[in-house]
Amino acid sequence: MIPHPLALAVLGCDLAALLLLLFAGWIAARIAAGWQPGAATQAQLRLERQAEVARLAGHAAALLVLLGTLVLVVLVASVLPALVPGAMCGTGVLQATAGRGERALALRLLALSLLGAFRLFARLDDHAVRSPLLPTVARLLLLAVPVAVLAGLDTARALAALDVHRPVDCCALVYGQLRAEPAAPASPAVAPWVVASLAAAGALLLAALAVLGRSGVRSPLRTGLLALAALGFAPIAALALVRVWAAYHYGVLQHHCPWCLFLGRHGLAGYPLFLAILLVLGEGPAAWLAQQVGRRHPELAAPAAARARRAAWGALAGLALYTALAFGPALLWRWRHCVWLHG
Repeated sequence: MIPHPLALAVLGCDLAALLLLLFAGWIAARIAAGWQPGAATQAQLRLERQAEVARLAGHAAALLVLLGTLVLVVLVASVLPALVPGAMCGTGVLQATAGRGERALALRLLALSLLGAFRLFARLDDHAVRSPLLPTVARLLLLAVPVAVLAGLDTARALAALDVHRPVDCCALVYGQLRAEPAAPASPAVAPWVVASLAAAGALLLAALAVLGRSGVRSPLRTGLLALAALGFAPIAALALVRVWAAYHYGVLQHHCPWCLFLGRHGLAGYPLFLAILLVLGEGPAAWLAQQVGRRHPELAAPAAARARRAAWGALAGLALYTALAFGPALLWRWRHCVWLHG
C-alpha cells in the first residue's frame, strides 16, 4: 500500500460510505420487511422516522462514493504513474494492479448507477405525503450495499497489490513503435467509428428533443427511446473517442489510450469528456424511470414530468460537451491543416 494522501483519501471516503450504507441498509431491510403505509402503530411511526435518517445516510454515502471515485481517477491518472516504473499514464498503473484496478472501477461505476437510481426515486418520493416509493427506495438501497462493499474492497486490494518495483509496458511501447516504424496510412476501420459516433449523437439529439416537445415527458415511447439512445451513445462515444477523436488531442495516430487524455499535457480533456459520456448515460435512463413513476403514481405526475424534462436537458448538456471536446478539435485540425488526421 502506497501511503499517499490521495490513496488514504480514497480509502477514507470508501470507509465512511460503507458505514453509512450498512446503517442505511439495516433500516432499508426493516422497511422492505414491515412497511405498512397508513398504519398508526408505534412501530410504523418509528420506522417512518428511521426512513428519513436512512435517506440522508444514503444520499451522503452516494456523494462519498462519487468523491472517492473522482479522487481515485486523479490518483491513477496523475500521481501513481510517477511511482510505477515504466508507466506513463493510468494504463501502466492498472497493469501494475494485476487486473484488480479495472474491476474496482467497473464495480464503482455499477455502485454509482444503483445509488443514482436510489437518489432519483428518493427525491421523487419526497413530493408525496404517503411515500409510495419508499419500498422501492429501500430495495434499491439494499441492492447497492453489496455492490458498494465489493467496490470498496476491490479498490483497497488494487491499491495494496500495486507493484512499484516491477516495470510495466504501456505507453512507452506505443511511442517506441511510432519512432521505429514508418508512418502508415489510417486504418479503414476508422471510418465506421466516425459514422457510428455521428449517428449515435444524432439519434440522441433527436430523442432528447422529442422528450422536450409537447407532452414528450409523459410519453413512455419518447422517454424509452431517449433511454435507449443514451445507452447506445455511451459505449459508441467512448470507443470512438479512443479510436478516432483522441488523436486530435494527442497529435499522433495509433495511440489508443484513454488514460493519456487525463494528463495535463493534453489539457486534462479526459475529465470533461468522460463526464459528458457519464452524464448522458445517467440522464437518459433517468427520464424513462421518472416517466414510469409519474404514470404509476398520479400524485407524483408533476414532479416526475419535471424530472424527466431535466433529464432530457442533462442529456443534451452532456452531448453538447462531448461534441465540443471530441468533434471540435477534429474540425479545428481540418480548418488549420486542410486534412483529417485520421485519413
